Amino acid sequence: MSLFLILAAATASAPPPAAAPSQTIVVTGTRLSDSEKALRECLSRHCPPEEDIKASLADAENLFVAGRYRDARDVTKASIGRNNRFRGEYPVAVSDLYRGNGRIAEHLGEVADFQLSTALMRGILGNAFGKDDARVLKADVEVGDMFAKQGQFVQARTTYDAAEKRARAAGFASIADVARVRSAWTYAMDGEIALARKALERIAAQSAPEARIGRLSSLVLLARLDRNEGKTGKASEALFTELRSVRAKRPVLLFSPRLDLPGILPEGDEAKWEADPSFALPEMRLKTGNAYFEKHWVDVGFWVTSEGKVSEPEILRGEGTREWTKTLLRSISGRIYTPSVDPDGSYRIERYTLTSRFMESVSGSHMRQRSPNVRLEFLDLTNDPAPGPSPSPAGGGQAPSPAR
Repeated sequence: MSLFLILAAATASAPPPAAAPSQTIVVTGTRLSDSEKALRECLSRHCPPEEDIKASLADAENLFVAGRYRDARDVTKASIGRNNRFRGEYPVAVSDLYRGNGRIAEHLGEVADFQLSTALMRGILGNAFGKDDARVLKADVEVGDMFAKQGQFVQARTTYDAAEKRARAAGFASIADVARVRSAWTYAMDGEIALARKALERIAAQSAPEARIGRLSSLVLLARLDRNEGKTGKASEALFTELRSVRAKRPVLLFSPRLDLPGILPEGDEAKWEADPSFALPEMRLKTGNAYFEKHWVDVGFWVTSEGKVSEPEILRGEGTREWTKTLLRSISGRIYTPSVDPDGSYRIERYTLTSRFMESVSGSHMRQRSPNVRLEFLDLTNDPAPGPSPSPAGGGQAPSPAR
């Protein structure tokens, strides 16, 4: 998930397994039939653009959670067709529409649409509010995320560094720290572990109160690097000390075992992806047809105990073959999270999509073909508590990554 989706996570509609008496799970959400009806009624009465967009995104989200990715994308693209002309009047709503469309496109392997939607989302906000507005600076970070997901690490760092500089000058220290940490982490994504560690250690050494987000985020990532090298390290000790003072409700991922999918061979330097202990898989090779990737997804539910261990991981639902999910469950079982202040722990639901990006041109053919590089996209479907002070370097729908 891959690393970098920032949009708020969708609400999962699949019920988790029965819990212990002291563990009560409440799953909320709107039925797909209700969101479809709400959108139809909105369009029939020619509702205002903001209502149209809200209803469209709600329906697309439900369709996505139900595994109907193409239908979800049809909804967002139709709404874009109706509402793009209102980008000047409703820049936030229209930019949200492009952001949602980009997320769906990414899970379908529609990389060109993902890139275009991300760029347009940022452009709409920039034209409306100016380059130093907090919303625009956050969008710049999302653009950096997009470059990082494409493996364009130099361009990602350039984008992050520019956003950090402007955010710092505009007085948005937290956004600046987000960009700085993510810039440092691109070195690890690119296999430059020593450079990543050095950059993160500089951030972690800052003790000013206003630098706390960057400090905690860098400590999380340093702890991950330590775990990957089989050591606990000072970073983990410092992290646990600070987390206890913050009393974070959401568990922060520190380590995830390597995930090997059967029959799929890693491409390139494995260090580039082994550096990331969340779920950013390498691009992997698999020779198969386009249809294989249209309906391959699972929702995995599991408990994170108060000690940070994973308990009872299982597939709640999904489509397609399941041969690739056995190693996925083993990897999830071996994760290590930060300890929780809740003695009952927390229940997590995560979406995994097996996909491959479309190649826009293939020699000797006018038909689009899937790339032989297979990807596993990730989205957190957990309905987390209301946001508060969070040390997590992730704040939304993707696997933990630098300071979302």
